Amino acid sequence: MRKERWMAMALVAGAVWIGVLAGCGGNKTDEGSSTTANGDSTPVVATPADTGAAGATGEISLAEGERVVQANCVLCHGESGKGDGPGGATLNPKPRDWTDHAYMGAQTDEQLYEVIYNGKGMLPAWGKLGTLNEAQIRSAILKVRTFDPLYKKS
Repeated sequence: MRKERWMAMALVAGAVWIGVLAGCGGNKTDEGSSTTANGDSTPVVATPADTGAAGATGEISLAEGERVVQANCVLCHGESGKGDGPGGATLNPKPRDWTDHAYMGAQTDEQLYEVIYNGKGMLPAWGKLGTLNEAQIRSAILKVRTFDPLYKKS
């Protein structure tokens, strides 16, 4: 009985893990779009023809950061940025809590850029994978900073 219980738990854990990995960043479709947490379908990788996307023009904006975070981050980091998203529930270590000023306030934008670009722990290498370009990453950093109530841009 104990062996069957352990195997069932391992099977469930494996299924959850595969779901987290497959779901990280949303559900990709053939058109290169992603379903966000609120059900909207938005492009994940901006193309030159996508002139309306700030990331495509190189413009860094909070609006683009919101789109990028919704499409790629809230699954694990959660809507509130506390690292409590459903995709992060089984991760170890847990996704970073963006509201933790002690940690986030000590990180420079360049440090955050490097982590997002190269990945860290279970965080995908969004830049290396070609999922996000520089403007999209920098826009996402603007949005992530809004979760820290004590952060002051210097």
